[in-house]
Amino acid sequence: MSLIIVVKFTLCSLILGLISAKNDTSEIFLTDIISDKKKYDEYIINRSIGFHEITGFEQSDSSNGIILVHGFYPLGWRSKGFEWAEPIKNFSKAGLPMWLYRYDWNQCPSITAMQINSDLATLLEKNKHLESLIIIGHSFGGLIVTLFSESWESTFPINAHAIASGLAKSKFDRKYLKCENPKKSKYNISKNVEYKQWRTIKDQDGIFKRLNNDPQVVTFINGKTTLLPKRWKSTRVGHNFSILVVSDIILSDLQKNK
Repeated sequence: MSLIIVVKFTLCSLILGLISAKNDTSEIFLTDIISDKKKYDEYIINRSIGFHEITGFEQSDSSNGIILVHGFYPLGWRSKGFEWAEPIKNFSKAGLPMWLYRYDWNQCPSITAMQINSDLATLLEKNKHLESLIIIGHSFGGLIVTLFSESWESTFPINAHAIASGLAKSKFDRKYLKCENPKKSKYNISKNVEYKQWRTIKDQDGIFKRLNNDPQVVTFINGKTTLLPKRWKSTRVGHNFSILVVSDIILSDLQKNK
């Protein structure tokens, strides 16, 4: 009887080990991303802190790369990362190496921006074929990308995009225990970063429409701003759909410049 118990325990351990190994993989497989919200399993976001390469598609040009920076997810949010499902599949058409940067959204954004700066140096050291990078942040991730864009001192060229991001201070901002609110009215972007902010129309953005002032409205030194349209391909452009819209625009620009 004891031998049977030992065998069962060993088999269970092996199975759990295989499951754990699958969940701990650093790669995000394109074919495993579920686009049906009812069936979505948070596969994109349920992983460790740091860079996770997105694989499972043909890469035709390794000189340029894409990095995606997700936003903030409230406690109990059941579809974390789903807003990136279609944009990731869209970006894969560019044939460029692509990574998701997973971070702790409860951490001070200024600390996360410094962490990306450090982790990016390691990524570039491991991927010497890269000659430039496109970094795209959405919502809270856009704030982090903007803070990063101010502090980037390397001569390595960065093309940064902040989508539907609250960059100005608001009375609804979260309070941080270990740092001050880094939001401000003016941002000074590094000379080695080509920066663009993509604003949604405030009154049809589910996050910003309840605010008196549009927190997307700030001033940039060495940065550009584009206001997204009300609709895109007959679909209303809201807070999350804005990612897909910008992915269409960036993809089109990349294909034109081939």
